[in-house]
Amino acid sequence: MLLPLLCLLLLQSGTARAVSVGQIDDFEDGTKQDWVMGFAPITDSHMTNITDGGPAGTGDNYLEVVSDGAFAAGGRLTFFNKSQWTGDYTAAGITSIAMDLKNFTPNETLNLRLGINNQPGATVGGLFTTSASVSLTSAGGWTRAVFSLLPRDLVPVSGRSGVTGNDVMATLANVQELRLLNSASPDWTGSPVVATLGIDNVRAVPLPAAALLFGSGLMSLGLWRRR
Repeated sequence: MLLPLLCLLLLQSGTARAVSVGQIDDFEDGTKQDWVMGFAPITDSHMTNITDGGPAGTGDNYLEVVSDGAFAAGGRLTFFNKSQWTGDYTAAGITSIAMDLKNFTPNETLNLRLGINNQPGATVGGLFTTSASVSLTSAGGWTRAVFSLLPRDLVPVSGRSGVTGNDVMATLANVQELRLLNSASPDWTGSPVVATLGIDNVRAVPLPAAALLFGSGLMSLGLWRRR
């Protein structure tokens, strides 16, 4: 009896960690929810859970991320998560990541992209970022941004190893890192910049309802033709 119960608990534990549609990081627990900028000292000095002023206003927590523009750790507005955002995005039906963003930087437009990576050093898969960026001006308020993770909207990039991504489907099936970065063109490391960004309500999103209806319509048409 004990062995089957242990196996069931292990299975449930693994399932709980897998990425799923609808999961959200809202930072209401007062933590950074496993988002980091690198080593602990860099993360602690550049990322802060702010307890007020999020998209919902008074009492709404959000994560503040600061970069100092140096050509060293903390100089780029690049941060990532290797915990709850890992897993098989294809099997989970996740085709985009939505989040609320605010640019607190005076006189600086930010161009934000989402990036994904599978196992480091893997010969198949590799690094990919969104081909399109979300531009945030310094004068804007909170903006609801949606980053498409459809294969056609992702482009291969290379990191410090110089190895360029080669199989987007392999990466989507085994995402081990989700990152957000500021870069005018598709990149993995981002550009040095003095900036302050607010982020909240990071959510995994499935296919839009319109796309699902369109697909259902095509399926119905096919059935009608066969009849």
